[in-house]
Amino acid sequence: MPLVQLSRLRSQLNALEAHFNNPEVFRDSLVSLFLVYESKKASTNIWLRKNSQFFTYNVPESVMAELESRLETLARLNPASALVNADNLWKIPYYEPKKAAIALISNLTDLYNIEFLKRIQNWLSVELEVNLIKPLVASVETRPGLLQDKQWLDYLKKWLTSREIQDIKLGLQLLDRTLSHGYNNLPLIFSVLTPLINKPPFPIQKDLVNVIQELIVLSEAETASFLIMSGKLFPDTENLKFLRKCIPLFDDFFQKEIRSALNA
Repeated sequence: MPLVQLSRLRSQLNALEAHFNNPEVFRDSLVSLFLVYESKKASTNIWLRKNSQFFTYNVPESVMAELESRLETLARLNPASALVNADNLWKIPYYEPKKAAIALISNLTDLYNIEFLKRIQNWLSVELEVNLIKPLVASVETRPGLLQDKQWLDYLKKWLTSREIQDIKLGLQLLDRTLSHGYNNLPLIFSVLTPLINKPPFPIQKDLVNVIQELIVLSEAETASFLIMSGKLFPDTENLKFLRKCIPLFDDFFQKEIRSALNA
């Protein structure tokens, strides 16, 4: 792998930028750039599973950072081309093109929320490598307007009502991000979470606790009432054991209220 000379890399990115409105040439030029900086050594990326469906060029992070910075500007200036280029790059079974595709859709303006959501719906999968899931999930936070939209909540419900543990975990992580941006239709959230509170499987408990913490920030009283109601709906030992784990998240007053209700 050649040393990364910043001035040379920026000249290469300038040449790449000239093809942004020509999707096929842009795609091929970007792949050629990855090949220039490709490491021929075996991958040391521990996040890449042994039986992964993806490959990697092992491009240095410094190159990816410069590329993503350039793509951020291009996506904002030319969102229509950004969408086409993102779709083309996502089809390539390599980590770096997919990461570039995420950078493109993450920087579209709010006028493209519907197009953004379509890509999230099509791309986000538990089969993805963690280093692709994380930026996809994080990209949601760049669109606070979308997080208040009914379409987004309907999408979350599909994950949260899945029978697959990994789907539910991902749904809870997305819900956590949504709540952190002030989503305030708590009755709707409580209705979606109610089935999950009933003897939640151990692998989702940490994510569920994180969601409860965000709910407390939004309304401690309503969240306390939700846990008390859940204890009455599902009074079995395993469910009460999980609910009691959540009590220390509350202030002293609500801790006493919840503990008293669950012990009644």
